[in-house]
Amino acid sequence: MLESRKRANQKWLATNYEKLTIQLPKGTKEQIKKWASDAGLSMAGYIKEACREKAEKISK
Repeated sequence: MLESRKRANQKWLATNYEKLTIQLPKGTKEQIKKWASDAGLSMAGYIKEACREKAEKISK
């Protein structure tokens, strides 16, 4: 990939996305990775879906 394309991608990501860093007990990341894989999702997609589901329960 060209350097200019990488910079453009990084700029777009910085403009449109936020990062969230969390610390988990050892082994938790692998468990989440397995759950995500079993659900056919990426880890990020799995976590986003879980957050949405939790938010919907709280909103009711």
